[in-house]
Amino acid sequence: HAKTYLHRISKWNGSYFERISLKALGLRIQLGHPPGEKCVHSETCADDDFCIIDVNGVHNVAIDFCGCGQSNQQHTVQLLRARLFPATVVSPKTAATFGCLEAFEVLSYESKCTAFEYYRTLTRLTDNTGLVTVKVKSLTFILHLWADLRLQDRYLAFIRMTHEWRHLKMLKRAGRGHDPDRPIAQTAPGECAVLCPACPQPGKNMMPGWEDEPPERRFLHALFVALDANFRLKRKKVSSDEADPGLSKGWAYVVNESLYKTHLEKYKNEKEPKSTCSRHDAVNLSNLDHGPGHAASGVGTVDCSRHDMKRPNGVGDLQKGERYCNMDYMFWSSLKGTNLKAIVISYDIACQWSINLKDRMSVIDEYFWIFHSDEIKVMYLVPKFHLPAHILFCRTVYAFNYAPGVGRTDGEAPERGWANINPLAPSTREMGPGTRRDTLDYHFGDANWQKVTRLGTALHRKLKAAAID
Repeated sequence: HAKTYLHRISKWNGSYFERISLKALGLRIQLGHPPGEKCVHSETCADDDFCIIDVNGVHNVAIDFCGCGQSNQQHTVQLLRARLFPATVVSPKTAATFGCLEAFEVLSYESKCTAFEYYRTLTRLTDNTGLVTVKVKSLTFILHLWADLRLQDRYLAFIRMTHEWRHLKMLKRAGRGHDPDRPIAQTAPGECAVLCPACPQPGKNMMPGWEDEPPERRFLHALFVALDANFRLKRKKVSSDEADPGLSKGWAYVVNESLYKTHLEKYKNEKEPKSTCSRHDAVNLSNLDHGPGHAASGVGTVDCSRHDMKRPNGVGDLQKGERYCNMDYMFWSSLKGTNLKAIVISYDIACQWSINLKDRMSVIDEYFWIFHSDEIKVMYLVPKFHLPAHILFCRTVYAFNYAPGVGRTDGEAPERGWANINPLAPSTREMGPGTRRDTLDYHFGDANWQKVTRLGTALHRKLKAAAID
């Protein structure tokens, strides 16, 4: 078992087979040397008490680090070379296998299970009777209660490892792993986001000369975006940005928090105007405080309205309702740096939000490209499902069905996306601010990636349906 040191075995005690660890039988795991070779000057962790978390349970093992100089590597590097992710970079005593962390990552994206639920599952796989003597916070107990009380001293280490693992995988997938000229700290805003491959991106998926198309054909290169808010994704007033700053600084979907707060500070005493259309809650309740126990009342987003993908730097916390200052900043943050000739903006209160938008944007960025040239065509529309709640004037002027060049787009893409992310709300509302932002980044990134992998099949299916019609 020198290479299969995480197997679970049983030993015949004369009457029956009883569970026993390989460590108790004398197995020691040698790192930093080829299999079967022992280090002449090996080093152990404190108390020779090392724990490995794997997909089949939690294992107490005996590990020998190389100390003879042959590997010339730190303990953390020796663990990583063995595909073991250490819980800390200083004197690690806990690690998780790469397979365990990857299994949890994908499972959490699919089922929205929490790290606590996954770790509790592993402890039950380790022992599902609750009758085993285990070490909990340096004390020994005979536990006869719930299995989730067992081995809980490794739970905090596990959630730390899963957070770091997903962050590193996000950077790796964005090509930010080993850039000698630009370290990770210089990652650009939104650089780690998975982009929509079907949205117009000059220099990537557009033919040369697209900008010279006549006005009547510019709809072929139009960008479709949709704004919406979700008040299920609240966050309680727990922790702080100082204690939990997060690992990402606006590198994916959530806006840079410090810049966002600086912007909002200018509008903390501003009251939103009342609706001149119907009594839209998104307008009339925008100043409503959602209770003293919440730091965030929800999130606002900017999506690709045709393919239901979150846009880079298009997600941010809401402090009250859908205030213009919040949604304006996300809109600007998501679209800055883009340079197109036509854009279709879908928002359930577009009839109200578009009023004075140019003036409000000039405060954020006086050179914002949408309003910087008269050649750029901007169209404001209301999603089809929300449109009947508007007055007759809006149902005509802001209707997708009457707008040229939009096809059968309904503008309701964000609503479909909430169904995927809402099951995450019970866990994210209890998180600190940084961990919550990072968690949303990871889940939005996975949702975008799944869209990318399935987009070809979906477009082919729709093309066949259109040909039949």
